[in-house]
Amino acid sequence: MESLTITLIIYRNAFVRGAQLAVRNWPVFLTVFAYSGILFVAMMFAGMLGLVGGLLYSLISAACMGSFLYLVEQIVRASRVTLQDFQRSFTVYMWDVVGISFALWIFWMVVTPIVANAPSGEVMLLCINIALFIFLNAVFELIYFGHYSALGTIEESYRFIGDNWIEWFPANIALAAIFLGLWMLPADSLALEVVRLGVVSLFVYFAFVVRGLIFAELFHSNRRGRAFRYRAQR
Repeated sequence: MESLTITLIIYRNAFVRGAQLAVRNWPVFLTVFAYSGILFVAMMFAGMLGLVGGLLYSLISAACMGSFLYLVEQIVRASRVTLQDFQRSFTVYMWDVVGISFALWIFWMVVTPIVANAPSGEVMLLCINIALFIFLNAVFELIYFGHYSALGTIEESYRFIGDNWIEWFPANIALAAIFLGLWMLPADSLALEVVRLGVVSLFVYFAFVVRGLIFAELFHSNRRGRAFRYRAQR
């Protein structure tokens, strides 16, 4: 019962703080439109450049993902994002994203032919995807909190989830359910579609800030330490 109470306190603090930071940094949702425009232009050129274009598009996609994570980090650590943060954000974690993506690509290059030819191959692939989703769920936060190598980030995510899955997943499942609900809202006109995309974009930042706040609490403590601190504050 005490463990549940402590987890709910962590959630309450993270959601309240996350909402405050999301409102304070509301312009960040505009970056999603910037990312969309960048990726759209990159896709157009990639189609004309063949293999080189595909590689270029992968790098640009990694830069956009790294930019997003850097802005989330600034919200979590510094409580605000500036235009200068956005301008410098594209190169900070680009190679971290590239390294992890490449490691997973190698993994699937090896595993897919083996599993595809095995009995119940589709079921096995589904189970592997679920396992990766579970045990690599903290990779995003570890990119900007941990600063490990690509394989080190994957290994640390496995360890973190193994130690904290009870505290980590309920809030993330709730955030994912809300995201899906917002994403499925009807938009019968271009104006409504833009509004829906803006709301979804702002919620994505809110969700990742909440994840970052929860992760910071869990990553820098253990259950015994959190229980001791909770008793001391009563």
